[in-house]
Amino acid sequence: MTDENTEEEEQVAKESCEKCDEYLSGWKRALADYENLQRNNAQLREDDKRHIRMNIAHELLPVVDNFDQAMKCAPTEIPDALKSWFVGVEHIARQFADVLATLNIAPIDAIGMQFDPHLHESGGSSWDETQAESIVLEEIIKGWRQGDIVIRPSKVIVNQK
Repeated sequence: MTDENTEEEEQVAKESCEKCDEYLSGWKRALADYENLQRNNAQLREDDKRHIRMNIAHELLPVVDNFDQAMKCAPTEIPDALKSWFVGVEHIARQFADVLATLNIAPIDAIGMQFDPHLHESGGSSWDETQAESIVLEEIIKGWRQGDIVIRPSKVIVNQK
């Protein structure tokens, strides 16, 4: 009877080890699935944040453009009575720039750069003998990017004969 008990015990132990291995394998698969789910959810959250920033930028950029245009038309001689008002307006311009920087939105360099159709949109051409061909001479509308993503290309005047 001892041999039978030993064989039975060995069989039970073997079946128990097989069950343990099966459970361990299932647990490892579940853990890997959970880690993949966490990574996917983190990526989706980052994508959502990027889309939200871009949507805010699309809404805010026309306001920034109009503000920049108004600042370009500021008089060179400001009466003393309006100087503090103008300092406040300049402060608002800096706040706009800070908000865009916080959203990781930066202007695209254009003037003096080689025309790049991925970053610039031609709004016309002009010829300046002192500049190389296809160099951006003037920026009509400022372009913006968020990292490597172009939110809006710069509308520019390109140097061409």
